[in-house]
Amino acid sequence: MTEISDWIYRISRYRLLGSRCVKCGEVTYPPRLKCFKCGSEMMDYQLPRRGKIIHYTSVKNLPERYNRFGAYYIAIIELDDGTRIFGLLTDIEKPEVGIRVEACLRKLYTYGEEGKIIYGLKFRPVID
Repeated sequence: MTEISDWIYRISRYRLLGSRCVKCGEVTYPPRLKCFKCGSEMMDYQLPRRGKIIHYTSVKNLPERYNRFGAYYIAIIELDDGTRIFGLLTDIEKPEVGIRVEACLRKLYTYGEEGKIIYGLKFRPVID
C-alpha cells in the first residue's frame, strides 16, 4: 500500500473520529486504545464537526523548509460536546475568540516530485 492510499484509510485523519472511555466517559482526539485517566478500553466516538474558538495564534516565522506553507492560524476549538481540540484555521482573515467554526476537508500541502496533495481537516467560520 502506498503512503497516500494508506492515509486515505485512516478515518480519524479526515473525520473527527475520536474515542470515548467505556468506563469513565473520557473523550480523546485523536483516538486512543486505552483511557489515559482510568486505563479502561476505548470505543470509537464521532466528535461534533462544529464548535467555537477558545484561543488562537498566528504562525508567521517559519523555518526555511516550511516556508511553502506561508503564515497561518492555529486554534484551540471547543466542540459542541465540550471536547477541546487543536486545529488549523482556514477561510478567515482575522480570528476572534468565540467565533463559531466547523470542520472541513482542505489541502494541507503538496510534496514530492509528482506534487502529491495531502488533505486534512481545517476549521472555517460557520456561515448560517
